[in-house]
Amino acid sequence: MKLFGFLFAFEMPIGKAAIIALIGILIVFTVLAVLVGLLTLFKLVFSVKVSKKEKTESVPATSGTVSDGNDEEEIVAAIAAALACMGEEETVSAPFRIKSITKLK
Repeated sequence: MKLFGFLFAFEMPIGKAAIIALIGILIVFTVLAVLVGLLTLFKLVFSVKVSKKEKTESVPATSGTVSDGNDEEEIVAAIAAALACMGEEETVSAPFRIKSITKLK
């Protein structure tokens, strides 16, 4: 038992250890509740609300100019921006919906 003698060097009653553990758990959950409250407050204060506009007539995306296919980075950026805009449906209401993404020849 000399190998694990350091475990028995601290003699504390089980009741006192339980109270210390309970206080520690209460502190952790209290701090978590405060953080949730702060994040909720930040969400309410800093949320962007856009008023809904009247439905406008949708314009097809293919009505623009046709490029020669060298601006692939611009296409990826446009698709990423559209998907990011659609991902924020809770705070921003976009006047369009992405139905499909097809590559033009």
